[in-house]
Amino acid sequence: MTQSRRDFLKSCGVLIVSFSAGSFNVLSAQAPGPFSTHSSHIDPEKLDSWLAVGADGVITAYTGKCDFGQGMFTAQCQLVAEELCVSVGRIKLIQCDTSICPDQGTTSGSQSTPTNFNSENLALAAATAREALLSLAASKLAEPLEHLTLADGVIAGKSRHRVTYEELIGNKHFSLRLSATAKRRSPEQWTVLGKPIPSLDRTALMTGQFEFVHHVRVPGMLHGRLVRPPEMGATVVHVDEQSVRDVPGLVKVVIRKDLVGVVAETQYQATLAARQLAVRWNPGPERCAQR
Repeated sequence: MTQSRRDFLKSCGVLIVSFSAGSFNVLSAQAPGPFSTHSSHIDPEKLDSWLAVGADGVITAYTGKCDFGQGMFTAQCQLVAEELCVSVGRIKLIQCDTSICPDQGTTSGSQSTPTNFNSENLALAAATAREALLSLAASKLAEPLEHLTLADGVIAGKSRHRVTYEELIGNKHFSLRLSATAKRRSPEQWTVLGKPIPSLDRTALMTGQFEFVHHVRVPGMLHGRLVRPPEMGATVVHVDEQSVRDVPGLVKVVIRKDLVGVVAETQYQATLAARQLAVRWNPGPERCAQR
């Protein structure tokens, strides 16, 4: 066939590409994801897995979605502040700490914001917390819920008595499950969401205080680099480990069948060793067939 793809498409008249979004589901909390090794120990059905109120009035929120420059950090802080009727300055957001944050799968495909803003996850947790705090305040103030007003983390009754979030539950657990019936605040009620505010992490980004993942350092940390084969399907014949013996900081040459790599003390040393390591390869199946 000598006809090119361009000529083929020009002669077709029309090309229609379609897809259905009706059955599309965003990842829910504790979704295993393609690279997981085991389920998270954080139960996403528990309110305490998502939110905590400190004795100082600071509200800590936990999310399994990470800001990669899309502004999600600020947006999620606004979400929690809105649902709990406090200022953004009172929100401390912790992202993707696997020891304390719910597992929400991967951060990709522009789905991180809808995952937390729709009817589940962080949004539902914040709405559940607001209703729980109002219920606690009703008991403490001995007034019905419908008589209470809420503003900036302070709940007041018609008797003019008032109580703050931190007085109700500061440094204590809610010990509740997420309520599927918790009512979200409507856009007509919004005072924080939908409002332009300066990016909350821009100062750290602009002054170099923000720690990017490739700058993370932990005690005893080493760096690895793979040595890529020259073509698809190539197999290892011989690895000359002596070819990198003069690379400073080299810790180990790793060989696992046809996977070859190096481990060193720094990124630069690992890159240098990977470039310098002498490896002889058998050609891939395509080049063998050509012979």
